[in-house]
Amino acid sequence: MDLVFLFLAGVVLLKGLLGALHSLSYTRYLDRQLSQTPPDWMPPASVIVPCKGTDFELQENMEAILDQEFEDFEVIVVTATESDPSLVALRQAARKFPGRRVEFVVSGLSNQCGEKVHNLLRALERVDPASQVLVFADSDVRPHRHWLRDLLAPLRDPEAGASTGYRWFFPRRGNLASLLRATWNSSIATLLGEHPHNFAWGGSMAIRRSTFAAVDVPAYWKRSVSDDYSLTEAVNAAGLRVHFQPRCLVASHGDCTWRELLEWSTRQIVITKVYSRGRWRLALLSEWPFVLFWWWTVGELLASALGVGGSIQIDWLQGAPLLFLLVLVWFFGAVRGLFRWRMIRRIRSEQQEVLKRDFWGYLLLGPLAATLTACNLAISLFTSTIVWRRVRYELVSRREVRVVRDE
Repeated sequence: MDLVFLFLAGVVLLKGLLGALHSLSYTRYLDRQLSQTPPDWMPPASVIVPCKGTDFELQENMEAILDQEFEDFEVIVVTATESDPSLVALRQAARKFPGRRVEFVVSGLSNQCGEKVHNLLRALERVDPASQVLVFADSDVRPHRHWLRDLLAPLRDPEAGASTGYRWFFPRRGNLASLLRATWNSSIATLLGEHPHNFAWGGSMAIRRSTFAAVDVPAYWKRSVSDDYSLTEAVNAAGLRVHFQPRCLVASHGDCTWRELLEWSTRQIVITKVYSRGRWRLALLSEWPFVLFWWWTVGELLASALGVGGSIQIDWLQGAPLLFLLVLVWFFGAVRGLFRWRMIRRIRSEQQEVLKRDFWGYLLLGPLAATLTACNLAISLFTSTIVWRRVRYELVSRREVRVVRDE
């Protein structure tokens, strides 16, 4: 048991040190990206927004999408049914921008792919023939006014496959479950960077219309639940890359319960297992050693404090040295958390008050976020079924899904 513990400690310390060093190099990458002024390349664009249900402050989110400082773009709002409750807020938002081209599309239901993907496929049929770029946004995000310009800037290079941003959760009340969701999600956001392994995120992604057709994204979508992983696969299969645009880390406001947090985070991991098995395996190999080491060490310290014999028999690794080891591992994680906090504070400066309030979470909740990921991974070992917006999907493979409607 001693050798197992020492092996875990070595792996976790090395991972923590490399993570802290990566934060420093990532800071330099951000400095380069944010110091460059995006070119004013504004070709005609179509923004497609699939909607279902009433997201938190949905009307404000849609108003932010419509209120872009961009010369020529249309917005296509698509729902599965004419009675979707989101339409009231969406139409109210559209009326505030009478000069903006907004079209509402009803897609109907499909048993061949995810409801969101089906919405996108139907919306594509209504895109303005003059549009040169396709943009996809989620209804639960609130982009800044230059989001569309920034997102399209990398596509000025015809060799760029796609451009993507990512979400950043900003809790409204700041309850623990919501803050943990923000911490958990921030670790995913910082996986994107200046490397060939980026993945597109469906809530803030863009692609040239010509590229979209050339790589045949609809062929990848027609039996898929994941719009973004499938688009990433199509782009990569054509030898192209996804460019990450850090300026397009978009805000997602609201809170969640513990049950909603577990369901949401597990769904992300299950989808990753099916559509990006390599990333899922990497998460498994990364998170489980950390969680085993962390809680084993905490257990040993509690046993020592209570006067109960622990499982570690190494004399020099008792008491204060064991506590120092735990604090050192936490410190490496806190460095990464501090970097993420400073990064988003710089990019989304309008969220200063919320970020000041939630500062402690980015520093302290790393071990809890890793434990949540380990639980998600454990659940994903035994299931490939998810529930998304009240529809159950059995993910048989990247090319097959069974849709089970409870409505």
